[in-house]
Amino acid sequence: MNAKKANWAFLLTIIAYFLVSVLMLFLPASVTSNLLVTNLLLEGALALPIIFIAVVSRERMGEFLGFHKIKPGTILMIGLFTFLTSPFLTLVNAISMFWVENEAVNMMESYQVGNMPFAQLVLSTAVIAPICEEITCRGGFYHSYRRSGGMVKAMLLSAVLFACIHMNFNQASYAFVMAIMAVLLVEASGSVWSSIIYHGLFNAGTSLIAYAALRSDPNVYAKQEVTAELLMYGVGVYLVISAVTLPVAFAVLIWISKHENREDVWKNTRIREKVKKDKLVTIPLIVALILCLLVMTGAMSAVIKRLVVMLS
Repeated sequence: MNAKKANWAFLLTIIAYFLVSVLMLFLPASVTSNLLVTNLLLEGALALPIIFIAVVSRERMGEFLGFHKIKPGTILMIGLFTFLTSPFLTLVNAISMFWVENEAVNMMESYQVGNMPFAQLVLSTAVIAPICEEITCRGGFYHSYRRSGGMVKAMLLSAVLFACIHMNFNQASYAFVMAIMAVLLVEASGSVWSSIIYHGLFNAGTSLIAYAALRSDPNVYAKQEVTAELLMYGVGVYLVISAVTLPVAFAVLIWISKHENREDVWKNTRIREKVKKDKLVTIPLIVALILCLLVMTGAMSAVIKRLVVMLS
């Protein structure tokens, strides 16, 4: 699959997301209030378009998506990499909260995750979401853009797409950074399994913290007043921690690449194949990004509400 097809897949993904979102407005509250069910619907809408176009394009799915074996030592180091990069992701999240609310916390509160079985929460956020999102973004989109040129451009563009599928500015901020870290892991290990594990561990950690807090007090986050002074303190603390942990995280990446016999990957950031180079940015991609921005700014909500009224 090339960049042109990947961009069409992204547009189809956004359209599918809208259709599922509208469909959910007509479903019973018992269904839409269930985090596992809504996650299955939305994540399915995310992953199916890229898989469909890859199948139509007759891609060898395992090879195209990057499902290669990784060594046990690599898996352990991915856990360390997750731990070392989490402070920086938290830092970016804290900076974004100067302008927007913490949407992840709002979602956890709205679904009352403190009252749901923990296994169900982990399955939803740390298994289903990472698998679907990594197959789509690091598997399909990144590898398609990678075929069309350099690693850096492919990494940045696929990170923009990963940020946009979260449909809010708060999660988009640290999702962009997380996407870059995930691509570096994929390149170091040679497998999308590494980014799935990374994504799953990060989500599991944040879900565990939120679950424990909401389990003890369902209104714990509502009671907390997030002031500018508190955010400034948090930014300062995590800035210092990140200054220490990030260099070690990149050292872990180097170790993984050597362990997987891929140390030359950092020298070969451009694929040298006799294939036609494609433009990474095309009209379908621009249209899809505009639709994402309409959702993130709230403009699309009014349109959807009017559509629901018309259909009711």
